[in-house]
Amino acid sequence: MIKQKYKEFAKKEKLPIFMQPFWLDSVCQNGMEWDVILCEKGGEVWGSFVYSYIEKFGFRLIIPPKLTQFLGPYIKYPKGQKYYKKLSWEKEIMNYFIDNLPKFDYFNMNFHYSITNWLPFYWRGFKQTTRYTYVVENNLTIEELSKNFETDIRRRRRKAEKLGVIVEKSDDLEMLYNLAYYTFKRQNIKTPYSFDFLKKLYENNKDNIKINLAKYKDKYIAGNLLLVDDKRVIYLIGGIDSEYKDIGAMDLVLYESVKYALENNKIFDFEGSMIESIEKYFRSFGAVQKPYFNIIKPNHLFKIIECIRQYR
Repeated sequence: MIKQKYKEFAKKEKLPIFMQPFWLDSVCQNGMEWDVILCEKGGEVWGSFVYSYIEKFGFRLIIPPKLTQFLGPYIKYPKGQKYYKKLSWEKEIMNYFIDNLPKFDYFNMNFHYSITNWLPFYWRGFKQTTRYTYVVENNLTIEELSKNFETDIRRRRRKAEKLGVIVEKSDDLEMLYNLAYYTFKRQNIKTPYSFDFLKKLYENNKDNIKINLAKYKDKYIAGNLLLVDDKRVIYLIGGIDSEYKDIGAMDLVLYESVKYALENNKIFDFEGSMIESIEKYFRSFGAVQKPYFNIIKPNHLFKIIECIRQYR
C-alpha cells in the first residue's frame, strides 16, 4: 500500500531516478530490499525518505544499492514559507523520518545535493562527511560549454575528431561492461558490479539508459553509460581501452554526452568522485562543484566489531 502511494508521489513530483520505485526494484538484488517512509499531513504527502537495506551476519545495514548515487529525504514545502519556517518544517519532517526508521546496526547514505540542512540528523547522533559531485547546468549554450572546457580537453577532443574517432549510440552492453571492467582492472580495483547485475538493470530501464561508444578504425575504444530522467543526465559508468587512452576518445564521448544533456534542456551530473585525478578531470569540463552529505551512524556493537576487524 505504502509503496503504491510512494510510486504515485514519485511520479507526480518527478523525483530523481535513483529514488524512483522502478529503479530501486532493479538495483535491489541479491538479498537487498528497499522501503520508504512517507510523511503525511491533512491527507497529503509532504515528504518521503527512501532507503535500502540488507541483513548480513545478523546485522541490518541501511546502505545504498550498487550504482545508486543517493537516496534519503525529499521534502515538499508549503507555498510562501519564510526561511525561518522552512527550517522548522525541515526539522519536523526529518525528525519524523528518523523516528520511523527501522532498527539498524549501520546506516550509510548519501543525500542529494539539494539537501543542504542535515542538522536534525546531527542532533540525533548521526555523523556527516561532505563529498562533492560536479554538474553542468542546463542554462548553457553549446558554444558556452566549449569555451568553459579546460584547454587540454578541447585539444584532445579535436585530436580525436581529426583522427576519425566517432561516437555512436549503442545497445552493446557487453562491450561497455568490458571497457569498464578493464579500466577498473588497470587500477587494481575489483569491478563493483557484475555483468549479470548490469544486464538486469539495463533490461529493466532501457528507456532511461543511453550507451555511447567511441569507434576508431572499426574498433570500440571508449564508452559510457548515461542515466536519463526528467531533469538530468547522469554519468553512471565509463571505460576506455588503455592502448588508445591518449587520442582523446573519452573526451569526445563526454563532450557528446554533455551536449546531449544541454540539447534536451537537462543538467549533466558527473556523479562526483573524491579521487583527486578524477575530480580534476570532471572539473575540466567546466562543471560546477556541488557539495552533498554522506550520513553515517553505526550502533555501538557494530563499532566494536569494526575496530576488531581493522586491528586484527
